[in-house]
Amino acid sequence: MNAKLKNSDLLARVISSIVMIFLGAFFLGIGGTIFKIILILISAILAWEIFSFNHLHKHKRILTAIFFALIFASYILFSQILSLILLIIFLIFYKVIIKHNDYAQRSIYLILIFFSLITLSDLRLEVGLVQTLWVICCVIASDVGGYFVGRTVGGPKLWPIISPKKTWSGIIGGWLLTIIITYIFIILFKEIEFYFLFFSIFISIFSQFGDLYESFLKRNAGIKDSSNLIPGHGGFLDRFDGMIGAFFAVFIINFININNWIF
Repeated sequence: MNAKLKNSDLLARVISSIVMIFLGAFFLGIGGTIFKIILILISAILAWEIFSFNHLHKHKRILTAIFFALIFASYILFSQILSLILLIIFLIFYKVIIKHNDYAQRSIYLILIFFSLITLSDLRLEVGLVQTLWVICCVIASDVGGYFVGRTVGGPKLWPIISPKKTWSGIIGGWLLTIIITYIFIILFKEIEFYFLFFSIFISIFSQFGDLYESFLKRNAGIKDSSNLIPGHGGFLDRFDGMIGAFFAVFIINFININNWIF
């Protein structure tokens, strides 16, 4: 019985992964307004999952998530200043309705999501597809390298209370594979230059931080998955927590104006 359940979960996980890869590649490739619309929908889903952590009333969760998505939409479609003002109002509104001990931590995560999605939109639509794929591949490399090196080498745990399986060897393994993937991009694409190797480690670190931070919020809320929207994977936050951290790293790089956009 357990073997059948495990096989069923594995099949669902594999099918979901294939579907996500196909859809992700399609929407990244097509770009334009459709890509922006998809990001707006994703922002609503991610916000909805965070609001689900403390079991807000169903209608309140949906309306608050829509409010957050509209603020994000206003940033990428209309007015950045107006959007930032609305974001501040939203966070005040969130504090009033949430009345929860970890309001500050969840608000920080909402801000990370907001600016990460903005950066993803800008990077894909204003900079280029290759650079966007590079960041995504850095996240995947960090995750895969961390998993296999951590399981193979083992050693001291990184933060057992929050993520019992993560080790320091896995963290370093993630950095190394990210560097290797970046070097391959340098060889294959002229858009990716040698100094990107240094930024790849920064992106890997923030990707790992995004993963840990989401685990921290879930543990505080006493839940295993952010939702059950993706069969075999859990929720969108469970799959994109590393991406949120990585694109926020790119946001920081751009914000401090290193080399007038590193790209």
